Amino acid sequence: MRVPSYINDLDQWLEQMKHGTRLDVAVRFAETDAYGHMNNRVPFVYFEDVRTLMLEETGYSLANDGIVVVADAQCNYIRQVYPRARLAVYAYPVQVGTASCDVHYAAFSEQEELMFTGRTSMVQIDRSGNAFPWNEAYKNSLQNRFESVII
Repeated sequence: MRVPSYINDLDQWLEQMKHGTRLDVAVRFAETDAYGHMNNRVPFVYFEDVRTLMLEETGYSLANDGIVVVADAQCNYIRQVYPRARLAVYAYPVQVGTASCDVHYAAFSEQEELMFTGRTSMVQIDRSGNAFPWNEAYKNSLQNRFESVII
């Protein structure tokens, strides 16, 4: 397996990911393509779902805070995924900036095989579209929950 450039040490990264937010999913037939394997857009939907769960777990509130948008996204497909497969998809924030956060993702099969990885850069913006800094309490929540590096 060729390790994606955003992963420095694969074994350490895999261990770190297992401490992140977990979302269990079952691949639906509707999420497959004509060749019978998971469509390449589907991991981004799973990333969104687990990222939203991560934000909720760490106390983020759309009612009180800005809006989180994805500025950049990447997925690396390791193994083919088929309908009815059960996956554990993890999200882990690796760097938190003033108004942004890089989040890494890993999806594992029931047999603990790494199926795909990913990363996104998300940015908090205000209602007019300008970068809006995280409040200190929220940055601390991310740091304490995940032991991320606050930069």
